[in-house]
Amino acid sequence: MTIKDTQTILQPELVNQLERKISYLRDLQSAIKNNQISQVYQLLDPHKFNDRFQKMSSDPSMAQIDGLVADIKKDIAAFLAPELINYVVINFDFLTLEPVADDATLYDVYIGDWWDHRQLGTLNVLTVMLTSDDSITSELIETAKLSEEETINTTKIQEVKKVMTGLESFLADNTKRSLELQVIEDQLVEISTNKSGLFGRSDKVTREALEKKQELLIATQKRIPEVEEKLSNQQDYLLVFEKEDALRQLELQSILAHYVDMPTFITELQHIYVSYMTKLDQK
Repeated sequence: MTIKDTQTILQPELVNQLERKISYLRDLQSAIKNNQISQVYQLLDPHKFNDRFQKMSSDPSMAQIDGLVADIKKDIAAFLAPELINYVVINFDFLTLEPVADDATLYDVYIGDWWDHRQLGTLNVLTVMLTSDDSITSELIETAKLSEEETINTTKIQEVKKVMTGLESFLADNTKRSLELQVIEDQLVEISTNKSGLFGRSDKVTREALEKKQELLIATQKRIPEVEEKLSNQQDYLLVFEKEDALRQLELQSILAHYVDMPTFITELQHIYVSYMTKLDQK
């Protein structure tokens, strides 16, 4: 078989492959040109798009599609983002979205717009998939199950307050210890100035006892800076725990103002692709 014969045999399949790729890119170009957002998503992932209706699809594989649009994915995401962000803002108005630096395909999603809000997850514009932080959703589910008097950090807060009470008691006794030291110093001076020697051996025993007590009180007084630092640390811990609980309550209130419970909210997040595509189809 000659080289030309081989080329003749292979030529039709190669031409067909090129035609399919050209046709795909033309369809994508047309969808973008005509602002057919739903069609763009269908072309980007036909299998996922058709799975909404449990339809079998013979469209190109994702590997083939990725190969065709790999170098323009960020540009496609920039085109799709405004419509998707608008949908999220309207349907999840308690969430805040911020673009990820240097990656137009991703948006960080936060609960609330207050200072120091927590990141719930990351939204992929091309897949319309929100990857959520399971630890945050688990905390909110647990918080929702607690009584009004309870919080996730209740036990920790009680332990910290108990330690703080002991430290504060130690510092509060400082005045008492200072007075005791003064009395001991006066007694030692009195013993030292006793020239009559009437007390003899008892003076020596008394002095030793007073000096031992004085030494113990001085050593205790030297711990004051250490205790003050420990108290400051415990106050910081308490503030952190109380802030965490307050933030969780604020997040939970924002969510439950729109959904009957946390599982319903989580389900909505997991099905955002389906709900968004359905919304686009209705346009």
